[in-house]
Amino acid sequence: IRERKLAKFIRWGPASIQVALSRQSPYITHTHKVNGLMLANHTSICQLFDRCVKQYDKLRSRNAFLENYRQEAMFSDSLDEFDHAREVVVSLSDEYKAAESEDYIKWGLMGDQEAHIPSSHASDRRMP
Repeated sequence: IRERKLAKFIRWGPASIQVALSRQSPYITHTHKVNGLMLANHTSICQLFDRCVKQYDKLRSRNAFLENYRQEAMFSDSLDEFDHAREVVVSLSDEYKAAESEDYIKWGLMGDQEAHIPSSHASDRRMP
């Protein structure tokens, strides 16, 4: 797969795809001979995260749908929880983008340790 360039693999990790075969369930009627399920973990998910952040920013700039949350005790003072969640998603997206580079294994170790900790962890009051 790597040689034929059917999928783009990171250079610092193994180029392997795991396949598990199993019998069909006797409790479910199948209309086809072959059924499948794919679970994937890859760096392209950062595009989805970026799209979610962009949509959140649009809603937040217009204060759309926020009045219902402000009526709740948790959000009566501020909507910082939403902004914190946005930071977490941005830092997760940044880490997935960094995972595409060859020096990702050193990503958390290079230079100042604090500079490479996602901003969500640095500002998270729940983290020790």
